[in-house]
Amino acid sequence: MNEKIRFALKIHKEHHQHVIQSINHWYENELFTWNWWVLFTFFTIPWIIWAKVVDRNKLLETILVGTLAIISTAYLDAFGLDVKFWIYPIQFIPITPRAIPFDMCMVPVAYMLMYQFFRRWKSYIFGLLIMALLFAFIGEPVSKAMKLVYYIRWKYYYSFFYYIILGITIKLIVNKCKNLYIRE
Repeated sequence: MNEKIRFALKIHKEHHQHVIQSINHWYENELFTWNWWVLFTFFTIPWIIWAKVVDRNKLLETILVGTLAIISTAYLDAFGLDVKFWIYPIQFIPITPRAIPFDMCMVPVAYMLMYQFFRRWKSYIFGLLIMALLFAFIGEPVSKAMKLVYYIRWKYYYSFFYYIILGITIKLIVNKCKNLYIRE
């Protein structure tokens, strides 16, 4: 057997053992704790709010905003975990990205609502600044205090700039896609 394949199988076996340990730990120590219920709330409430206020006439572009936010945030989160910028001491669902309630619920829904309610660039930028301030300097410290996240080599102001850059990039992409679609 090829050396690369043996090495890959060894890594796969070790990873599988880690996954089993992680599931057992989650089941015995995380599931239904007060922290888990907070994550459950973060997972469900944003989508309930979104479902009640979404403008069905702009559904396609709003979903594109959310999808771009999910992809970007999930990748940054995976990268941050791999390079030890942060860790998540508790998980909502095992064997998934650890920050699903943040990456796939709170953040994308916030961007979708921003895009829907702040159509002009000036108001969008103002709203984006407020959202970035709230998320980076209130939401993240509160999440850290509740032991939902622990920052190792990450500062809140990095997140502030990330939220702004991501929001501007998403709006530029969606506006460009919308303009291409309208022309055809």
